[in-house]
Amino acid sequence: MVHSRSVDEKTLTFGVSGRLYKRNVLLYDHQTESLWSQLMEKAVSGPLVGKGLKRIDSIRTSWKSWKREHPETLVLSTNTGFKRDYSKDPYAGFSWILGIWFPVGEVRRDLPPKEMVLGVEVSGKAKAYPVSKLRKRAGTIKDSLGGEVLFIEVTPDGEMKPKDSRGEKIPAIYSYWFAWQAFHPGTDVYGK
Repeated sequence: MVHSRSVDEKTLTFGVSGRLYKRNVLLYDHQTESLWSQLMEKAVSGPLVGKGLKRIDSIRTSWKSWKREHPETLVLSTNTGFKRDYSKDPYAGFSWILGIWFPVGEVRRDLPPKEMVLGVEVSGKAKAYPVSKLRKRAGTIKDSLGGEVLFIEVTPDGEMKPKDSRGEKIPAIYSYWFAWQAFHPGTDVYGK
């Protein structure tokens, strides 16, 4: 999920606040120090509270797939001028260590807490699609949400592309189940 840095015609710069809301990292903007929820896609405190972030069209794919389709692509250098080892994951082990590190309240038992889901919202309704279930076979899954038909194309490389009945891309968010259900308590779960 990628967002525009422009809010009310002002360009903001963002950083990681180190704070969590419902176990999801909050960003902050350097200009006003407002805190921003990634999953709510808006400021949750500070001078810009309630202001939304505009999504920018993006995809989540493998390097192999991207390079095949865009062979001229250049890769961003890790020589950023900051002392940081970008080869190390600061959250290494989080996905496979049992339990959740910080309290989030009740976690629905529809899926394991750390199951990765593709979260989709259509007409005010939310649905979680377990990534492990979608990746079992390539093809197109037909489903409905919010009274609308939608299709999720799963490529042989495991890329997932949700689209509406007109073939238009539907925005989606990859999230752990515990976070998705915390922000979308009434969410449906695909296959349940």
